[in-house]
Amino acid sequence: MSKTGLFSLELAAIMNELQTLAQAKITSIHQFGPEFLFQLHQAGKGKLLLRIVPGKLLGLTKKKEAALKPTEFCLQLRRWLEGGIITSLRQKEAERIVVLEVDKKGEKEDRFLVIIELFSKGNIIVTDQNYVILTLFEQQEWKDRQVKRGEKYLFPKAGANWKQITGEELAALLSKSGKRNLVTALATELGLGGLYAEELCIIADVDKVLLPAQVSPFQITSLRRALTHLLNLIMIPQGYFYPDEITPFPLTNQQALQITVSYAEAVDTIIPFPKSSPYLGKISQLQHTLIQQEQAIVEYQQSSVENRHRGELIYENYAALQKLLAAIQEWKQQHGWEVVAQELQKLPKIKQINLKEKTIIVEC
Repeated sequence: MSKTGLFSLELAAIMNELQTLAQAKITSIHQFGPEFLFQLHQAGKGKLLLRIVPGKLLGLTKKKEAALKPTEFCLQLRRWLEGGIITSLRQKEAERIVVLEVDKKGEKEDRFLVIIELFSKGNIIVTDQNYVILTLFEQQEWKDRQVKRGEKYLFPKAGANWKQITGEELAALLSKSGKRNLVTALATELGLGGLYAEELCIIADVDKVLLPAQVSPFQITSLRRALTHLLNLIMIPQGYFYPDEITPFPLTNQQALQITVSYAEAVDTIIPFPKSSPYLGKISQLQHTLIQQEQAIVEYQQSSVENRHRGELIYENYAALQKLLAAIQEWKQQHGWEVVAQELQKLPKIKQINLKEKTIIVEC
């Protein structure tokens, strides 16, 4: 499985499942390297574990590793959030950003926002209700904003919102696109990613290789309806396993290897930071050497066949070639190479003469 993170559509599916966490209490917070675990308690369900991997994943998990010594940031999360009640969870439009609202005591001044960025390197930011940053996982400098303690948190400039885009907006977006085909435009400019852009084209029955500007009004309508269909599919998602992907709904014309009741259960199997074996480098080196050796063998075999063929031709025409060489030597001694060239040009089987390199090509 090569999957290590979530697309925007997949995050939307996860958020539909996580709405059940509203009114859950944050009882403890732990950090395991780049991963965070919020232990929650919810009436009627008991203990729940929310797994957060900045830049990668968000979802419920059943795995809990042995507790490590908390980092300074982990201690800050505990200070601001432990004992608080999650009052709402939302995805910021169609961005890979999640906002949790946490009410610690029910008082207005004790309400906090936990902003989880699942794009690029990722981040976890805790702000007050006015979006002033109280603590954060990593201070970051961007071209159009800076994320650091004491500053007001600014959301990144939003792209097109595939959840709410109208037919007119979609038509305008595609008409201005400079991408090489429709599926690439949908993947990048609509933020769906390649997998779901292709699925959208299949559902809409629109050729994915069309130039974006060539999509007709009828096809725009079909694409918009297909987006609505995808939104309906992820309202109550399940986990569908494919060789390189885990999706919240079945892919058209593909057979899932495994299906789980919830999408969160499937996402919990994703390893965001695969550990490489110390032997992989050696294996890769040996594989490269093997490929080179196989290529050398093929080239040697080809060369051997060609040389054998040349030898057979020389043997078959040995007498004629000897006679030609003798004539050339005689002409060269008596008259020089210019005369040799003139005489050779009279022979029908002489294809090429190079006086500079003193070579001739003979057809056999």
